[in-house]
Amino acid sequence: MRHVAASDIACAPAGVYRAYLQHFVDARKDFGQVQRSFGVPIATDILEARRVQALRKRVLALGARSRNDGKSIVWGQLSPACARCRTGVKSVSEFISLACSRSCWFCFNSNQHDFKQYRKERKDWKTELSAYSQQMDGLDFVALTGGEPLLFPDETLEFFRTAQTENPRAHARLYTSGDGLTPALLAQLAQAGLNEIRFSVKLDDSVDAQEQTLNLIEEATKVIPSVMVEMPVIPGTHDQMIALLQHLEACGAFGINLLELCFPLHNAAAYKKRGFKLKADPYAVLYDYGYAGALPVAGSEELALRLMEEEITRGTKLGLHYCSLENKNTAQLYDQNGGGSRAIPLYTFSHRSFFYETLRCFGPDAVILADALDTAGCNHAYDEENSMVQFAPEDLAAVKAVASSMTLFLASAVIERDESGAARFREVDIQVLEDSDCDSLSRALTMPLEEG
Repeated sequence: MRHVAASDIACAPAGVYRAYLQHFVDARKDFGQVQRSFGVPIATDILEARRVQALRKRVLALGARSRNDGKSIVWGQLSPACARCRTGVKSVSEFISLACSRSCWFCFNSNQHDFKQYRKERKDWKTELSAYSQQMDGLDFVALTGGEPLLFPDETLEFFRTAQTENPRAHARLYTSGDGLTPALLAQLAQAGLNEIRFSVKLDDSVDAQEQTLNLIEEATKVIPSVMVEMPVIPGTHDQMIALLQHLEACGAFGINLLELCFPLHNAAAYKKRGFKLKADPYAVLYDYGYAGALPVAGSEELALRLMEEEITRGTKLGLHYCSLENKNTAQLYDQNGGGSRAIPLYTFSHRSFFYETLRCFGPDAVILADALDTAGCNHAYDEENSMVQFAPEDLAAVKAVASSMTLFLASAVIERDESGAARFREVDIQVLEDSDCDSLSRALTMPLEEG
């Protein structure tokens, strides 16, 4: 699929649907202006997308697995918490405070709700965790993040003891830079029920500081079942990352989450200083996503996949997971759209994207397609006055022979809540179908929700 462009608007007769298409063209244009307003250059390397596509093919050919419609690429073992992240069902992340011992130039915590309040105050995580446990009839995955949780070691231990008591079968994980961590505290965390610990390794740290973190990772492997690193892949750090990956494998770590580096909408000077640029086209579907990561940086995905290719070829036993910014957004959509629990005529809940989707065709082709849908017995809506036919993606296969020569548009929609809490249904983006998309739409109807 490709984004709707100005040249596509003429597909619709003058009037309501031409204005409808123009709205989405304008939205992309406006988004580009917003991107430029932050002062970080936009990438203009038109060959990067081709290089990334080629890298993906090579990594998958080596045996890596594509998950979440390609938003996630995995080699070897994957944390079960990462597998569940696609939908976020019965999974909760909490924090004690957003206070932190670090001030990383790429941190996006300040985008979080009530950031200023929780930099100074502690959150009532206990009440919230209990409420979630009851609301979801028990949790499968519980995480403690921050800020830096280990600024509050006693409360961190209390968190995991509470989580284990209320959700004895839940997988529990901790995010930390390692500041404040000791072998004794690691042993206490293990006793408190910690299943997984994820370290953030800072390549800007001094050699001594990085060595200290690596020593803690090695200590953690002795008592915590799953020890990981989770960090953004920063363009220009190839050699440092290779050394880190091989060290993690040698010390028996479970794996690493290679995150797409993002620009957090502030601290532009740090990104410009390092010569970074923003991805020109970061979202398949343009929408107001709630994840605080903001905008992806060009070159990060390419380096992550290159690291995977090199390490897989070398024969690494370390679990490797490339996690894109878009991979972070799907749980929001799954929850917001109720997991597809609503039956909305002419729309299908996509197991691929977690949007509700519908197909439209405009102009002279619309009446031909409407007749074909009638003949096939497929439900549809035909607007004769404005020359538009609308139908569900699941019926495309029934009229594929007729539709293959037509221009079809796939609209993505969400359920939203207004200030009063009332639900509304809104189309948020539209794309043009290309030759291979009929098969991908069919797969989206049967794609497993958790393992897709």
